[in-house]
Amino acid sequence: MTEIYIDKADLNMYQLKTAPPKWDLQEYIVTYLKEKDNRYLAWFLHYYEKTLNNNVQEYMRKLFMPEHFADMKQAYIAGLLKALKNYDIKQGASFTSFKERYVEREILDYVRSMRTGFTAQSIAEYAKLRKAMAIWYKYERDYSDETLIKVAGELEETVENAKEILLGGLLNENRVDLYRQYTDDDGEESTEEAHSDSSSDTYTLFMKNELYTRLWEAYEKPEYTERKMLSQRLGFCFECHSVFYIVHNDLDEYGEPKKKPIKKMMYTDIATDHEYSSANTAHNKCEKALEKLRKAINDLI
Repeated sequence: MTEIYIDKADLNMYQLKTAPPKWDLQEYIVTYLKEKDNRYLAWFLHYYEKTLNNNVQEYMRKLFMPEHFADMKQAYIAGLLKALKNYDIKQGASFTSFKERYVEREILDYVRSMRTGFTAQSIAEYAKLRKAMAIWYKYERDYSDETLIKVAGELEETVENAKEILLGGLLNENRVDLYRQYTDDDGEESTEEAHSDSSSDTYTLFMKNELYTRLWEAYEKPEYTERKMLSQRLGFCFECHSVFYIVHNDLDEYGEPKKKPIKKMMYTDIATDHEYSSANTAHNKCEKALEKLRKAINDLI
């Protein structure tokens, strides 16, 4: 997954100033359930937090939501607490294994809360949705019967099911990048469109044009260096604002140059490019630039 900045406070929110006695993780849970004393749960979280952070970041990778660490971590904890209420030591399973289905349910509920329209019921279903959109994008989002048969064949689904999946993709409003590189089961990397906008009514197009006009007008408000960093971090051309670049020596099946998404730069690379002392400095500069952009947009509305 692309490098992302995670605040240290979010990574260490359950760390106690004085390290508690170090026991086996299961022993904290057993003692908590027996004595109903929250300090044992706090001790468990103190030592489990590093694993918890890794688990949350794995969900971020699977669900393509790299900017949602703090919220996903809270969802994870909500699932953990629900699991604790239903955990029975006599079942023989360790608590860290038992909690997983509760945790995943809370994570997916959080993901659904970030979208409208179609919602995937599992990570596997969401992955299929994204792959379907990637295949459809390869065929230039053509909705002809011939294309739908091809898409269905690559998905190993019926044409009717393929239509439902594609419709779900169109209705799904994701707070993730519209285009992203993914690797399929065979290791072949493809460009994916997670959400395409096929709106064509006059009012919608007019409003989109107004929004884009105001966005780029606001974008001119920050200083040159700030605009440059924003284009690098968000992944668009500083000059023309495009999110793609043309590869003239790499042609598609129709002999046309391929369009490839401009990759976001990591904070470490931005720091090097602007001669900052650290990636953290670059992150802070980008955040200030974004805040200026938000203010400029609000002033134009």
